[in-house]
Amino acid sequence: MLTNSANLLRPRRFPVPVPRPPAPNPRVLLLALMASIALAQDDAKTVVANTVKAMGAAGLRSVQYSGSGSNFALGQNAAPSLPWPRFNVKTYTRAIDYETVASREEMLRTQGENPPRGGGGQPLAGEQRLAQFVSGKHAWNLAGNNPAAAPAALAERLLQIWLTPHGFLKAAQANTGTKVSSTSKSRAISFTPPGGAEISATVNEQFLITEIRMKFDNPVLGSMPVEAVYSGYKDFAGVMFPTRIVQRQGGSPTLELTITDVRPNAPVQIEVPAAVRQAAAPPPPRVETQKLADGVFYLTGGSHHSVAVEFKDHVAVIEGPLNDERSRAVIAEVKKAIPNKPLKYLINTHHHFDHSGGLRAYVAEGSTIVTHQVHKAFYEKVFATPKSKPRLLTVGDKRVLSDGARSLELHVVKASPHHDGILMAYLPKEKLLVEVDVYTPAAPGAPAPAAPNPVSVNLYDNIQRLKLDVAQIAALHGRLVPLAELEKAIGKPPSK
Repeated sequence: MLTNSANLLRPRRFPVPVPRPPAPNPRVLLLALMASIALAQDDAKTVVANTVKAMGAAGLRSVQYSGSGSNFALGQNAAPSLPWPRFNVKTYTRAIDYETVASREEMLRTQGENPPRGGGGQPLAGEQRLAQFVSGKHAWNLAGNNPAAAPAALAERLLQIWLTPHGFLKAAQANTGTKVSSTSKSRAISFTPPGGAEISATVNEQFLITEIRMKFDNPVLGSMPVEAVYSGYKDFAGVMFPTRIVQRQGGSPTLELTITDVRPNAPVQIEVPAAVRQAAAPPPPRVETQKLADGVFYLTGGSHHSVAVEFKDHVAVIEGPLNDERSRAVIAEVKKAIPNKPLKYLINTHHHFDHSGGLRAYVAEGSTIVTHQVHKAFYEKVFATPKSKPRLLTVGDKRVLSDGARSLELHVVKASPHHDGILMAYLPKEKLLVEVDVYTPAAPGAPAPAAPNPVSVNLYDNIQRLKLDVAQIAALHGRLVPLAELEKAIGKPPSK
């Protein structure tokens, strides 16, 4: 028998007796556990204190910082897989008063993508100035010299103060439940504000905050991750402040800044305007119902509209915008106008957050979401529950919903700069087109724009391509208008 030579070269091992340790004393274990708990509690205070000291936050009552970079339109990308649309921020200044819990954010921006794609407002031909404020229980915007209350933005703008490094530290010091966990090279400080979700920060070896993470409720994404990354710290009059700020929401950047000037304890005067203090609380959603034809209803009232279409044994609603509160009000009106028929379909024109924020209410109603195929994976992910997926019916270039007596055509608006899969709806019998964002009628009697909007020109080209016989357009922003209004807006002679 042949012997394996490799086994001959391998040294032989013999078992070595190992003495057994004595049985642990339960009292010693209890004392050790109590000591470790106390140490963890002391560690949280110590780590926060060391970070406050390293960053110069102890005497920081206010701060003003300036720079430039980019900002992005959350939820307005041209397709669900793309980043949010980008704008160039020529100048950016933010002032925060940590003692009064107030902030002023101002930026001057220009179009960042040419040609522009996606939403976030009309394409910018020049410069646009934005000014956003929060103080205590009030949030508002400034358009020129005119303040406008923005109560829906209050919660997020307050959280944005605690999303800054020094704001986070002040909140962590005030919170009795602040915790710390450690790795070999970093520490994580976390706390849960009253009525909110946990906020956590990563602290590096120099006791500088490098990242802050939280979650914020979003009508489309649900519990949306928000992250702020800080780097390039420099000493500004004894305060360590990052010179690079990157914020992400929903996984994509919403703000990228290079900071060039920081003024610790700069005087910050943020007075709530009288018009904002006296503004009435926002009323509940108002839905006004206008009958356009037999079984066709225009559901307006507010900035975003819907259209309900009756079939033999069910109802289809075109568009579920803004949020579930708006959708529930629309659903209630639909059931009054068309009683005793199930709401079978919700037709979603596109995924932009102001046009898909109310879809969850229709999913809860049992409706099938009809949308372009580009949205399929996105909606399956964001609207799925642990037990089920939403019912989706997808559209390519065209799909017709019909009961034999009524037909509702859904067409993709091809090559639209606004969105890769935006749908328009057409009722051939009524010669009615339903669309949103690709054409918003001007106020009655307003002059035609100096230059036609290319998005509206594209809509007109699609109407011609499909040979649709359109008499009226039910715009889901704005109002009901004849086709001639669109032709006037884009400089075309009236066809009828």
